Amino acid sequence: MSTGIKWKKMKWEKVNKHICRKVVRKNHIMMVMYRLDPHQVWPLEIHEAEQGGYVFKGKVELSLPAIRKRIILRAGDGYLIESNAPHSWKTLEEETILLDIFSPPRKELLRNKYAPNAVE
Repeated sequence: MSTGIKWKKMKWEKVNKHICRKVVRKNHIMMVMYRLDPHQVWPLEIHEAEQGGYVFKGKVELSLPAIRKRIILRAGDGYLIESNAPHSWKTLEEETILLDIFSPPRKELLRNKYAPNAVE
C-alpha cells in the first residue's frame, strides 16, 4: 500500500543530546531524516544496504576511505553510497538536516538508534 509522509507533522525522536531523527520504512526501503548539531561525527561504518540521500540544511563532510575521497555536501546536494562501502560523516559549523535512504532497511538502526559502533 502506498503512503504519503507528512514529515512536518512527525515528532523528532532523540537519538542523543546532539542528534534527532524521524524514521519511516516499508519492506524494502527505509528513510531517516536526521537533525544534527554542528561538529558531530558519525563513525566509520559498513553495511549491506545501499544508501542515498539529500542535504536540506547545513554542510557535511562525507569520507570514503576505500577510494581516498572526502566530499563536502551542502544544502541541495545529494549522495549515493554503494553496498558495503566504508564511509563516515562529520557535520561542519552549523546545524544540519539530511535525509538518508536505505535499501534494504537497516534494522540495526531501529534497535540502536545510531551507528552500532558510535561513541557518545
